[in-house]
Amino acid sequence: MTDLSKSLREDLAAKATLSTFKLHTKQVSQDGTTKYLWELNPDVTGQTAQVESVLIPMAIDEEGEPGHYTACLSTQAGCRMKCTFCATGVPKFQRNLTTAEIVSQILFMEQDSGTRFTNVVIMGMGEPMDNYDYTQKAMRILHDPEGFNLGRRRMTVSTSGLIEHMNKFIKDDWPVSLAVSLHSADPEIRSQLMPINRSNPLDQLRKTMKDFTYKRRLPITLEYILLKDVNDSPEDARKLAAYCKDLLCKVNLIRYNPVPTLPYDSPSEERVMAFREDLKNRGLRVFLRERKGVDIAAACGQLGFKNDKST
Repeated sequence: MTDLSKSLREDLAAKATLSTFKLHTKQVSQDGTTKYLWELNPDVTGQTAQVESVLIPMAIDEEGEPGHYTACLSTQAGCRMKCTFCATGVPKFQRNLTTAEIVSQILFMEQDSGTRFTNVVIMGMGEPMDNYDYTQKAMRILHDPEGFNLGRRRMTVSTSGLIEHMNKFIKDDWPVSLAVSLHSADPEIRSQLMPINRSNPLDQLRKTMKDFTYKRRLPITLEYILLKDVNDSPEDARKLAAYCKDLLCKVNLIRYNPVPTLPYDSPSEERVMAFREDLKNRGLRVFLRERKGVDIAAACGQLGFKNDKST
């Protein structure tokens, strides 16, 4: 661009790059959910990686058309947390995504689909707090009026509970809502499901969440995947209700989505409904997440699992 000054061109060359994602595969679910598998550009070491992101149609109207769309973004290629029910942690961790790569997922999904996203959830591949700086910068770009101009309540970051990073997150005041992957209020069960619980125990996690709600005056969403004969009993519901006492929160129940290589099953629908009613009767705000994209392995806990239904 010779119409720019030489000094400006040199400054731009030192600080910025122009790059693009390569679309590896795109899969469309029967329910309209679309999953994208991106081939990332090589990083500074020459390492390539693949990452998935999901376009989720929400609030279907009378004509069967979505009222709005949610973008589910990834922050890492792979995940170091190794939760035993999640497909993302099975393969070897590859690398963190850059700020540009996190934001580009929305840009390229919007370009491909012709839709405008009104909600963003950072619930794809990876642990956002484990890629703290790049994820924070991406959230601020999405929030900025000159970026995507998305409000705090339109963006939700989900974490498995890295307490040190969460405390920094509270201090830095990210412009987002917060969701915490809990999945059990029993320390032993949670440690089996989520090895992170051994170094970030439930009692300390609860203290950090209370600090967030006190300073931000916003409820935390507690994500709870129901696993057959693991965390779906009346006793599990009782422990969860006790853990939530005096905590400004809502519980998002998630039916386990099958991953053939993992040793879990979803409870029966009767068991799921009984668990939900038990929590409601104990005074909790409870929501049951609608399954989206299960047939293309795009639902919660399935990203990173490869199947053959690609286009």
